Amino acid sequence: MKAQKCPAAVIVGALLLSVSLIVLPAAGQEAKPDEKVQTKKEVIGLVIIPLVFYEPETEWAGGVGGLLTFRTPEQDPASRPSSVYFYAIYTQLHQFAMQVMPAFYLKNEAYLLNGTLTMERYPNKFWGFGADTPDSAVQNYTPRISSLVVSFQKRILARERLYVGLQYQLENQKILQSDAGGSIAQGLVPGNKGGTVSGLGFILNWDSRNNIFTPSHGSYCQVSTFFNGKTLGSDFTFTSVNVDLRTYMQGLAPSHVLALQAFYQSAVGPAFPFYRYPQLGGAYLMRGYYAGRYRDNYFMAFQAEYRFPVWWRFGMVTFAGLGDVARDLRHINFDEFKYSAGAGLRFKISPKEGATLRADFAFGQGTTGFYFTANEAF
Repeated sequence: MKAQKCPAAVIVGALLLSVSLIVLPAAGQEAKPDEKVQTKKEVIGLVIIPLVFYEPETEWAGGVGGLLTFRTPEQDPASRPSSVYFYAIYTQLHQFAMQVMPAFYLKNEAYLLNGTLTMERYPNKFWGFGADTPDSAVQNYTPRISSLVVSFQKRILARERLYVGLQYQLENQKILQSDAGGSIAQGLVPGNKGGTVSGLGFILNWDSRNNIFTPSHGSYCQVSTFFNGKTLGSDFTFTSVNVDLRTYMQGLAPSHVLALQAFYQSAVGPAFPFYRYPQLGGAYLMRGYYAGRYRDNYFMAFQAEYRFPVWWRFGMVTFAGLGDVARDLRHINFDEFKYSAGAGLRFKISPKEGATLRADFAFGQGTTGFYFTANEAF
């Protein structure tokens, strides 16, 4: 969600308010021992969350977010649930952001169909390229974005959740406004007016986590690529690669979890827009930095998070990370990696499935950030 600058009071208030807004109260309830037939109430869960916040770029803004989880009646109750995560926001300055992220497990996890649909007109910032861009280089710009990413994956090992598949992305951006005198307004960066990105790619996904929302053990490994070119209707030609490696293990107590992540992303090619360069920061990688505070052809990050219960459905986490961007792999210097650290509050909105809301406060080198969204960062 775009609420990463929410004041702390708004974050905590929204988190507590959401406790009383769980729709379909029976969702997530365990079946009684004498019940032999699974009912719809036990296979469908829906949570609706109101969102209210203030940012200088938007003034007052509000909207709604939610998470739907479900299993089909013939699906094994022990199998993973399908889910749809969504939110919609409208601001006082007539800006908007909407996103829908479905993930469907079909035929008892034999197939996985997921995607992301995004539509927004929302302010953003650009500091230029490289790991040493100064704060004073910031430029404000407002894009209008329509984006669709879909993937279809097939399970290829019966005893392992190893999936391979194809994916497609289609995105159109138009830069509506940018700071006068900046490199975007002057046309000095690629994609300064926007354009269309269209590409096909491959995805390899191995997932041994015991829970897709709040895993306590197991691993998750994903390698994905996109090849974007004019033959697919793209205005830009470039190749992107993502590698996401995660593992989860027991912490100092049986109910504590230590989560570790290594992430790599690259984008190379003769021409691609400034907003598609790998970016450091945001609600998932290197929290505490504005999403895109640093960007370049290569991005690498390592994160650790310690998760533990506190009371009832509430839990807490502490986290830290190291990461940086570079023009090429030869210039990645581990001794100069930027740091990120912080702590957060968790509320389990679906005890059966493990889905959570999270409110995080993070800091980095001369920067801080608040984040309020659904599910764990990784």
